[in-house]
This record gives sequence, structure tokens and C-alpha cells, in this order.
Amino acid sequence: MTTGPARELPGTLRQVGARIRLARQRRGLTLAHVGRATGLTPSMLSMVERGVATPSIGALVAISAALKVPMATLFGPVLAGDQTSPVVRRARQPVMATGRGVQRRLVARDRRGAVELAENTYQPGAASADRPLRHLGYELGVVLAGRLRIELGQAVHVLGPGDAIAFDSSTPHRFVTVGKEVVRTLWINLHGTRWSED
Repeated sequence: MTTGPARELPGTLRQVGARIRLARQRRGLTLAHVGRATGLTPSMLSMVERGVATPSIGALVAISAALKVPMATLFGPVLAGDQTSPVVRRARQPVMATGRGVQRRLVARDRRGAVELAENTYQPGAASADRPLRHLGYELGVVLAGRLRIELGQAVHVLGPGDAIAFDSSTPHRFVTVGKEVVRTLWINLHGTRWSED
């Protein structure tokens, strides 16, 4: 996580932080509770809520999972198609980019927020987070281009184009680019009914 400006569409750090705080308060959770669920410190979570720290993509996924809300809702309302069409046009797919060279484009999600499909792009030298994070749910992904190192618990897996992985999101994990190529992945996060009431 870094401090300072980030490229975020739509919304600003302050708006994202305010939405995180509102979701946390609605669930009656403390910063310490969210910290235990994510592995982030309460002080870092406080900085994110105040809009003075730039959360990584991994941190936002972990925070949204702990709060039991789809990550996309932290950037404003998102629809999985509209009332008349199941199609989500590219122009309506929200994009979140961090200053650390990672971009997540939410391609689609179901209306309940239980399943999210995203295209992630990692610039050379980029990582999903400073250290492995965990959250509730399950995820599946495939590397479309480049090579990606996945730190999953005590194991390390290097995936190339066409390689796929599936794992329980409660296992601490982090993604790091390998080499000088841009890495592109297609990723599915399954939230479903896997939420726990710690």
C-alpha cells in the first residue's frame, strides 16, 4: 500500500474510503475486526478510510470480502447488464488502477455480487499487494499473457500463458510479475455464501 495519488476510475481515494467506512459501520465492525479478517493493520485501514493511503488491488479485494460487499461497489453502483440486456459493454466496466502498476477491470458480476469476473493487468515489476493477503471466498484464474508468480501460503507457483489456478481465498496470497512483460489475467472471484461471522 502506498500513500499519495492513484489513478482510480470511477471515484477518488476519499470516496472509496468513505464507502469502506460506511460498509464497515453498517456491519457493526471495528477496524481491528476487519484487520483480523484481512491481515491489514487497523492503522492502515484507518488511513484507507480517510483517503490518505492508496490501497493495492489485493487489499481492496480483502477489505471488500471482510465487509461482505463486492469490490466494485466501493467505486459506485455497478450493474451486471441492465434491466433489458445481459450485456455489459466495455465502456460500463469499471476500472481501478493503483500507483504500483496494477489495473483491474471488472468485466461482469452477478446481481447478488456473489461472482465477479475481472481482467487484471500487471506492469513489469508490479505486485497485487506488498505482502500476501487473505479474504473469504474462492478464486480461479488464467494467465493470458506474460508470467505471474503466485505466492499461495508457503508455496510459490509461476504461471505462463494458458496456465490456470484455483484456490481458497482464505489462504494468504499475492501475485507478482516475472520478467519484463506485461501480465494479463482473467480472474473469477466467488463469494457466494462462504461468508463467516467472526
